[in-house]
Amino acid sequence: MGVIIAAHGGKVAPIKLIEKRMFSKCSIIFFRSDVYAKEIKKPKSTKFIHPIAAAALDKNILVSPYTDMDLDTRYPGIFDLKLAAKRKLPHFVWEYLDSATGTESTLVNNRIAFDQLRMMPSVLHGPLAVDLNCNFLGKTFDLPFGVAPVGLSGLIWPNAETLLARNAKDSNLPYTLSTVACQTPETIGPVANGNGWFQLYPPRDPEIRTDMLSRVKNAGFETLVLTVDLPVASRRERQTRSGITQPPRLTPRLLAQIAQKPHWALATAAFGRPAMPFLNKYAKVKPGMPPTAHIGYLLRASPDEAYLSWLRENWQGSLIVKGILNPDDTKRLERIGVDALWVSNHAGRQFDGAPESISMLPSIRRATTLPLIFDSGIESGLDILRALALGADFVMLGKAWHYALGALGPLGPVHLTDILRKDLIANMGQLGLENLKDCAGKIIAKQPD
Repeated sequence: MGVIIAAHGGKVAPIKLIEKRMFSKCSIIFFRSDVYAKEIKKPKSTKFIHPIAAAALDKNILVSPYTDMDLDTRYPGIFDLKLAAKRKLPHFVWEYLDSATGTESTLVNNRIAFDQLRMMPSVLHGPLAVDLNCNFLGKTFDLPFGVAPVGLSGLIWPNAETLLARNAKDSNLPYTLSTVACQTPETIGPVANGNGWFQLYPPRDPEIRTDMLSRVKNAGFETLVLTVDLPVASRRERQTRSGITQPPRLTPRLLAQIAQKPHWALATAAFGRPAMPFLNKYAKVKPGMPPTAHIGYLLRASPDEAYLSWLRENWQGSLIVKGILNPDDTKRLERIGVDALWVSNHAGRQFDGAPESISMLPSIRRATTLPLIFDSGIESGLDILRALALGADFVMLGKAWHYALGALGPLGPVHLTDILRKDLIANMGQLGLENLKDCAGKIIAKQPD
């Protein structure tokens, strides 16, 4: 069944654009507006909602053409979404999403460390009734994974934050909005509707800090995630080579890359240039400081224990600290009263000499009784089970959701959720597990180097 979803802000895209983007096999058009209703032939039957397309229908979805395709066949795994995203995104956008820092050894080693982990399959266990429900911080989620914060998600696909937040709510999993997202907490909070977490880069100014917390709380976010592993700006050489500049600007080189990806270009042009609107209120540049340095100054406070204690005292909700690799840090974080720790090496994007997150997870688990979130290197449902087996209570993915957006636009988050759900069920069946708690201790060996 061919599909064109044609809606944006209550208005469908220009008729000429819709006609241009139609494929010969396209037989159905979904409407969310009566604009151009006289110009486009409506389907004879109103019973035409394809389940995947129906899940994607949204007043902010842009023109998104799909011809006859079976998503499970064309994109059965995250790797397939990654390849498709690389083909469809401008080079500089891809490099922003996929790159790490330095020689990217930490990024590579994250994957190697996962591939070395072995779990013993089970036989003769009879039929299984697999339960994927996961209780974390007092809330039961339908799945043991969620969406990690990614800055400038809207650069990957327009309206990304809304699409991810809506899928998170519909699938009952958490979505973490970045401080430097392309949409504000006031916009995303109602969409996430109780499933939204907010990731905070630590502001220096106490007044700004207080105002940010108030805005986030009033927008409906109950969980705050403080990122602590960005004390200084990282050097991301791949991004520099791709033509990304500081401050960002549209150079002839970037325009040439954009021209090669018309679908992304049209979608982005229709929605508007990506920006960081949450920070607009705080955009007044400090006297004597170059404008290009202002954001870094604003959000890079290198927080200490006193800073974290202030947050604990002033945030009435769950408080998570993200970026923990050292087991020795856990006791002081317990004393301050944080609710959970997020084990992460930032997927190798900040420091290329860091240990693999999955390698540090067992020792962190032994060092604390606090709930643990894990990210960095997850590429499948099996990887999620590996992390749970080594002590994680919950798992987050960042890049994978954006590979899905880059590959499939508004259909991406729905499809990735389905991929991971099916992969979890299949692998739990192989392991003879009916619930996620039984994963603990199921890692039997590390493959020899």
